[in-house]
Amino acid sequence: MIQTVATLFGLSLSLVLLFLIRRDRLHISHGVTWGVAVLCFALLGFAPGLFDAIARELNIIYGPTLAISLAIAALVIKALLLDIECSKLRVKNQRLAQKLAMLESDIADHRNATKKATRPLG
Repeated sequence: MIQTVATLFGLSLSLVLLFLIRRDRLHISHGVTWGVAVLCFALLGFAPGLFDAIARELNIIYGPTLAISLAIAALVIKALLLDIECSKLRVKNQRLAQKLAMLESDIADHRNATKKATRPLG
């Protein structure tokens, strides 16, 4: 039963992923990492013995522990990557705000200089 659920979940998630990427709701760089997650679900659904075999090779007694450990590791890595991207965007946003403030200052200075130059003498 779990094999069927994992297979259906993997296939459904892959369809949703393709839809989101095609509609530009999800950037392709994020789609790659989600694609790896979909691939893992598909492997778990289509070849559940694969995780058990890998677990035995790694001397892990209970096979699903390997899948859970990999899922936790993937979530931690994904959270780290999102934090890195968020930090980059924050710095970029701050620099853009600073450039905008400098441009607004230049425009204000230019307007003041133009007003002084066009003022009638008298």
